[in-house]
Amino acid sequence: MQLSLFSTKPPAAKPVQTHLADKIRSVLGPRLPAAAVDDVVDQITGSPVSLKVVRERTSKSGDFRPSHKGAPARITVNGNLNPYAFLITLVHELAHHHVDTDYTKALQKFTLRRKKRPLPHGKEWKEKFQLLMKPYLNPEVFPVDILPVLVQYLVNPKASSSADHHLSKVLKQEDPPDATIRLEELPMDAVFTLHGRRTFQKKERVRTRYRCICLNTNRVYLVSAGAPVVEFPPPQPAPRGAGVLTSDI
Repeated sequence: MQLSLFSTKPPAAKPVQTHLADKIRSVLGPRLPAAAVDDVVDQITGSPVSLKVVRERTSKSGDFRPSHKGAPARITVNGNLNPYAFLITLVHELAHHHVDTDYTKALQKFTLRRKKRPLPHGKEWKEKFQLLMKPYLNPEVFPVDILPVLVQYLVNPKASSSADHHLSKVLKQEDPPDATIRLEELPMDAVFTLHGRRTFQKKERVRTRYRCICLNTNRVYLVSAGAPVVEFPPPQPAPRGAGVLTSDI
């Protein structure tokens, strides 16, 4: 599903803007908290950005790509996210878009001083993300168990909301029930799968991650404590009296 939020016509054309706003509502409305839709439409309308809702990606929830060779900037957001995680991820990527737009405009101004590109999640992004999230920081948008955790996260937002264990934990409570469990909730030496692929064994904690041994390759990985994993069932004890069957040949 793709929604291209740009037009080659002058932005003053009101019918085009109205049609664009309706299109945004039809695509994003069902994926967002109802009280956030109007502000999302206001933030996006008229922005030269291509917005695409995509299927689940294990490595990221959203992504931003700047304009390149005449193509508009592009934002992608995973479609499997619950409404609150979807909103946070969308605004996260919009903040990247705004920072990139500001940087591009600054380059067009005459100056003898070279303009340095902002860091991906540096000061400029943090300030823009905080500013864009302000309209949503109320109990009409976020449940009371998420709101204070989100406000605390925004004091110094990380590169990903999943990197903040408190926020990722309360957001996951809004997901439909599934077989996953947070890695930090597993006992030491538990065996689990990550994204249904390779098999790992949990070892000691290293700051915000756990050292895990991949049983397929014997390589060691550091996995986020909040990563959703599926535990292998523990081996069942053999029934009493059971033994090795032998036969004479």
